[in-house]
Amino acid sequence: MKKLTLRMGWMAIIMTLVLSGCIANSPTNQDIQATVDAALLIKEAQMETKSAQDRELMMTQVAGEFTSQLEMLRSELKTLSEARLADAPAEVQPTVPFHIATPTLSIGGGKNPTAAAVATSEPGSCVNRFAFLSDVTFPDGTMTLPRTRFDKTWYIQNSGSCAMTKQYKIVYVNGSEVSEAKEYPLFSSDKILKEGESAPVSVPLIAPEAKGKYSTSWAIKSPDGKVYGAGADGNVYLTSIFEVGGQYNFYENLSGAVCSDNNGLFFCGSSDRSAGRGAAYYNASPTMESNYAGGQSILIAPPMVDDGVTRVAFGPVRVTRGTWLRSAVSCPPNSPLCDNDVSLYIRPNDLTEQFVAATHEVNDGFTSEWNIALSDYGYHDQDLTIIFEVKANGGVTADDLIIFMNPRLTDIPPQ
Repeated sequence: MKKLTLRMGWMAIIMTLVLSGCIANSPTNQDIQATVDAALLIKEAQMETKSAQDRELMMTQVAGEFTSQLEMLRSELKTLSEARLADAPAEVQPTVPFHIATPTLSIGGGKNPTAAAVATSEPGSCVNRFAFLSDVTFPDGTMTLPRTRFDKTWYIQNSGSCAMTKQYKIVYVNGSEVSEAKEYPLFSSDKILKEGESAPVSVPLIAPEAKGKYSTSWAIKSPDGKVYGAGADGNVYLTSIFEVGGQYNFYENLSGAVCSDNNGLFFCGSSDRSAGRGAAYYNASPTMESNYAGGQSILIAPPMVDDGVTRVAFGPVRVTRGTWLRSAVSCPPNSPLCDNDVSLYIRPNDLTEQFVAATHEVNDGFTSEWNIALSDYGYHDQDLTIIFEVKANGGVTADDLIIFMNPRLTDIPPQ
């Protein structure tokens, strides 16, 4: 096994001393403009705009250029997390009986009758309705660490006749109270969601301190105060069901990561390198150089340029004392030209990004092990953004691909 090269400069040592105490500042708001597309790509979906009134969402691998509609969604997601209400209103009482449900609809095109939701309106006025299309970030059942902040995002369609604006709210109605407020603007900009159009909507959540399973449910409130959900009777919640435990699996959170290469942002979940871009995607059981297979993994490739660099940033994630970052790292087998520098960077709270670890991966039949005790670097009881970087040495080939098998934060040390 190759030994992991851990390098810390004097500046990192100084930061270690500064950060050795407990830091409880609020985490930096993350740019989630890539997250909608990331989750859709993990499900092998591509969104294309046919017209202003007829939008089709098709299940497919990423191929070719992204449309102007995707650019609009990225811009919307960038600002979604910036809107926060100063005062939390009292718990909302829904205007219709609600039933807990977690729809698992695949992405479909146009108006989806199985997802249509109904809300009452005054005679002669427009009708408030929306359709649930898909979960986007933080899939139900995901485990996270205590006190981790994350944005839960759903993809919805306006299936009513009322245009939806930031005057509409997304409101807490039931379940675990895991957000700082019980009501947020549906949009943080002057966006107008017209009939038939689709958009992501998000709420900021905080994992509780106590370990266990949690479920929180949200609905939409129109400007006239009516609260309604999805479903045939307008009584299906937008839900987030998650577990707080001793482990954070990076591969489960790829849909919420921010991926970039030398050319800028790209969508996490994409394995398409035909346009010369970087790639970062999930694989359930790839084979490592040592011919071992069986662990869930993230595969990261640099862009097809000299000294190309791909970075995948996760978080912020709250870590406690005794947390380990662990992963097996290697080139794929039968890739003789694989030659990459693999590095780990950490950004604590809103401070400067810090280099933590590196390994030089070539196709030599061996696998590196990352077993990093974060407390040794002063990282504990604080919020961290964790960045995986893969850099090609010189010219890049299709062989340049790095496997991170079972990448995780865990309280279980190596044996």
